[in-house]
Amino acid sequence: MERRKTVFGISDCLKDSKGGIWLSIVTCFMLFLYAPLDLLFTNQDEFWFDAYLLVPIMSVIFGITCLGSILIFIVLKKWKEILYRIGLALYFIAFICLYVQGNVLTGSLPLLDGKPIDWSLYKAEYIQSYILWIVVAIVVFVMYRKVKPDLFEKVVRIVSICMLLMFCVTLFTLALTNHGFEKKPGLCVTTRNMFQMSEDTNLIILLLDAVDARNMNEILEENPKYGDIFTDFTYFDNMLGVYPATRHAVPYILSGKWYQNEMEFREYEALAYAESPLFARLEEEGWRIGLYEAELLSNDGGKGRFENVLPSKRGISNKLMFIKWQIQLVGFKYAPYCLKPHTFVNLKDFNTVKIPPEGETMFTMSNSDFYDRVLHEEISLTDQKCFRYIHINGGHAPFIYNENVEEIAPEDGTYEDNIKASLTITREYLDKLKESGVYDNSAIIVMADHGYGWGNYFNQQNPIFFVKGVGEKHEFRISDAPVSYMDMQQVYERLMNGAGCEEIFDWKSGDQRERRYIFYEHSNEDHMIEYMQPGRADDADAMYETGNVYDR
Repeated sequence: MERRKTVFGISDCLKDSKGGIWLSIVTCFMLFLYAPLDLLFTNQDEFWFDAYLLVPIMSVIFGITCLGSILIFIVLKKWKEILYRIGLALYFIAFICLYVQGNVLTGSLPLLDGKPIDWSLYKAEYIQSYILWIVVAIVVFVMYRKVKPDLFEKVVRIVSICMLLMFCVTLFTLALTNHGFEKKPGLCVTTRNMFQMSEDTNLIILLLDAVDARNMNEILEENPKYGDIFTDFTYFDNMLGVYPATRHAVPYILSGKWYQNEMEFREYEALAYAESPLFARLEEEGWRIGLYEAELLSNDGGKGRFENVLPSKRGISNKLMFIKWQIQLVGFKYAPYCLKPHTFVNLKDFNTVKIPPEGETMFTMSNSDFYDRVLHEEISLTDQKCFRYIHINGGHAPFIYNENVEEIAPEDGTYEDNIKASLTITREYLDKLKESGVYDNSAIIVMADHGYGWGNYFNQQNPIFFVKGVGEKHEFRISDAPVSYMDMQQVYERLMNGAGCEEIFDWKSGDQRERRYIFYEHSNEDHMIEYMQPGRADDADAMYETGNVYDR
């Protein structure tokens, strides 16, 4: 029996290291299970995967880190008691600070919308973070010195167990209230038939994300050669958007259905596509419908009508990258501010580890990916009418393209460079349509979902809008008619009826019109404010609040 204690004395160490064991369990649980699940449940619409895919992968990380942490405490306990006590105190400080950092001091976190983050603007948050860690360290070490070691360890153990129970209850509640127990069907937006066009009639929408009409006007004025790209087109530079961001703008553009926080967004999106007058007519007349929109939610919502949106295999193609991004995402929320710049992750990266259907390629919004396809893929022809909606990054951050669509370092790029890259892509795409003989029988729209506010999220109401009708031939024109994305369903209908640019809008240059716009902060979509615009679309100061507020 004495020999067993000597050889297998680890059992005594486990009994004597309960504080370290429970602290290891709760900390690793918080970082590698609670935090990823909390982020998933409270941002369900941002991620294509569900808890059934996330939990098994992150449980392995939780197990490995937890076991390693426990072993360190056991080694310290067997080696020197004082090192174990100091390690316990330091670990307890880290746990408390990480918890507060990730669950209390989160109101001023930068947005993860792909735009570069200027961390120099967060000096107050840096100071706040330093104060937190210093104060907690002082309080814990005072307690460590004042109370008996066994009592200190008991406090650590009780706090750890209580926090673990709280995390479990919170996760269960979040799962119940945020569809956390639902298994997402996992649809995949593929590139299938993206370059298949009709010999009869085509309706094509090329949407360049976040390209602002004001910046486009400057570029066209400085270098008229870009106007040559749009021969036969009319540019409506007084176009008013409907929302300041992609999430709500795209479903509206394709459906004409407003979202006013009256239901969950996932319900609205499904309803918008299901009830879209555009899609209803396309289906009724037998058009082939391709919707190349990477930001579609993964639930169905009638998306089976799109020939390129297919069921994907459940699973993750690159688990190591998925784990890395999950840890970075957790670090972005939980790490002290001095470490946050090293934890940046683009949420759109998660789409790249989805497993596409066999034999298919997943569509991405990458400018360079689409440009490469334009240069190297041939357009095939069908006698069935085709609708093609293609949404690429366009002018959206990060600014990683030059005019030739070559990728450059973000610090070397500018917003104007991204717009010029978008124009290069547009030119090549239109040339491709001309070479294949489908340009003339196509109604084509080149547009943006919203403008770009240069740090002012409110000032994103003026997107670009270029359009040409079937068989339309004339010099490049610019119109300042007071038009709006509220008119889009009418525009589609008239283009499909063969109308030209002069006929698709009821509003003409010189007309006076008030147009509706719904604004919200990117970090607070549950609070929407209605505005009216009586002036030009690019004049944000002219807009006024109507008094209608839509809260959820």
